[in-house]
Amino acid sequence: MKDEGSLFEEIKSSKSDKRRPVRRYADGGSRPSRKVAESSPSYLTVEVFLDALTQAEPRPDDAEETTGVKKNYAERLSNKLAVLVANRLRETGDFPGILPNPDGSGRETRAASGAAKKLKKTDVRFSTFDTGLELLVSIKTYSFRDARKDKTTGQVVLGRYTKNMVRNDHELRAEAMDHHERHPYAVLVALFFLPMRACDDAASDKSSFAHAIMTFRQRAGRVQPTDPHQLFERFFIGLYELEDERRGELFFFDVADRPPRRGRPRRQEPSKGEHRRGLLTLEEMISEVVKTYGIRNRRYIEWADEDPDARPELIAPEEAEVDSDVGDEEEETT
Repeated sequence: MKDEGSLFEEIKSSKSDKRRPVRRYADGGSRPSRKVAESSPSYLTVEVFLDALTQAEPRPDDAEETTGVKKNYAERLSNKLAVLVANRLRETGDFPGILPNPDGSGRETRAASGAAKKLKKTDVRFSTFDTGLELLVSIKTYSFRDARKDKTTGQVVLGRYTKNMVRNDHELRAEAMDHHERHPYAVLVALFFLPMRACDDAASDKSSFAHAIMTFRQRAGRVQPTDPHQLFERFFIGLYELEDERRGELFFFDVADRPPRRGRPRRQEPSKGEHRRGLLTLEEMISEVVKTYGIRNRRYIEWADEDPDARPELIAPEEAEVDSDVGDEEEETT
């Protein structure tokens, strides 16, 4: 008969044999890998905004009464826009591993947020294993005019693009709050896409575009990591053409800029050495995001004798760390 000691050793040995093997990486560590949803090999990547519009088709009519049809289109468009923005940020060379990937994999991956580490879906995300979330781009679309049914005739009457603005602002507020609470140094950017015709629906009042600026301006302007969590570092309205030969044209407008009360904003040529105002191209908006990210991470500074429209070049992370260490040593010796 076996004694208690030998029985204990047998049980311990059998349990250890059933343990799941620890995955080892090239660097010898056992850190968990980031799961990325796979996509179809036939997935078409998105190089320009027109690709996103085309691949999100079919687009239902504004008067479509089935809410689910419109919602599905909005989700398809948002997913395509996320790939477009991630592709453009990836091209800068400053965000290796940014998601989603060109093939669409990694869409809506989840990131820990808030004190309880609750996982929230993200649109465009750049993070590292060492520092966590560093850059997040949140994408919202408002694709259809507000529709209501006339009580007398029963006909669908199309209005403006204003009904759900406040709801979108509340969602963005919660998103910024949760992510900044856990990652106060992360740079959060909001992109809100509207058809260009939202600038043309003003009568005696302001346009839907101007209404969007008034709604979202309070949600932007976070400069320091100690600023309120519910704010985004940058916020842009994406205005795009839907019809005719101009279909696929896309411009961005900073909510901190001065909009027209009625009509479309213009593209303004800045004076030498000054920042561009008014409408921005996709490339110019991406440059603004890179600058904001670089400033937050001590990897970029705007020089007075450089062209403000030039593509921003960030200092390599290791060089930024050296500069930071030197500054800390100087403070300690004073």
